[in-house]
Amino acid sequence: MQLYAIRYGEQFKYGTKGTVYKNAEQPGEVISDFPFLYYLAELEGKWILIDTGFREEALAISVGVTLLPIESELAEVFGGMPIISQIILTHSHWDHVNNLDLYPGVPVTMSKATYDLILREGAEHVKESLEGRQLHLMEQEVVIADKFTLQLMGGHTPDSCVVYFEEAGKKYVITGDECYTCDNVYQNIPIGISHDGDKNEAFIADTRERGLIPLPFHDAEILKKYPRVSENIVRII
Repeated sequence: MQLYAIRYGEQFKYGTKGTVYKNAEQPGEVISDFPFLYYLAELEGKWILIDTGFREEALAISVGVTLLPIESELAEVFGGMPIISQIILTHSHWDHVNNLDLYPGVPVTMSKATYDLILREGAEHVKESLEGRQLHLMEQEVVIADKFTLQLMGGHTPDSCVVYFEEAGKKYVITGDECYTCDNVYQNIPIGISHDGDKNEAFIADTRERGLIPLPFHDAEILKKYPRVSENIVRII
């Protein structure tokens, strides 16, 4: 198995300490190094995408995100974007699902709650992209490719999921936004804004107690901790 984290954007005007950490001392302070990531896994010759990112310039400008031109890096590292055979979605927020239309016909696994929220609140091009493809909708938990377990948590958002897996004797969790940084887990600090704080606190505490390695979508430490294969791509495994 191979697993990569890919940074496609950075900065976020709402990425404050108060958003990321519950009871932050300076809640209004913006975290300057706030990346936007997605994860790409290769398993037995097939490529699995965990969340998709987004690309709308107007949306990026409105929320203070700088989109990064990573196409040349993808081409250099992977010989172009790998052919995706499966997509896993952790939740319905725009930075996790809005590029879904770039992968027409690719099967998608997500919670039924994520599907319902996309239909109710998602961008039109995302809703349309769900048509004509195989959808695997789970209620609470599902195992994908005998490797990844997608489990509904419901702390960050009502549809918030995480992805558990093991590799080489180590246990990992791709956290969606149930934590924004690894420090949410390592310092046992829940996120600052959540749909259900009790569920988020339980996830953070359980992840810490079990010694799982967190892989969040908005932590610059991911790009420092793991080997870089290019400016915006690191290899986790």
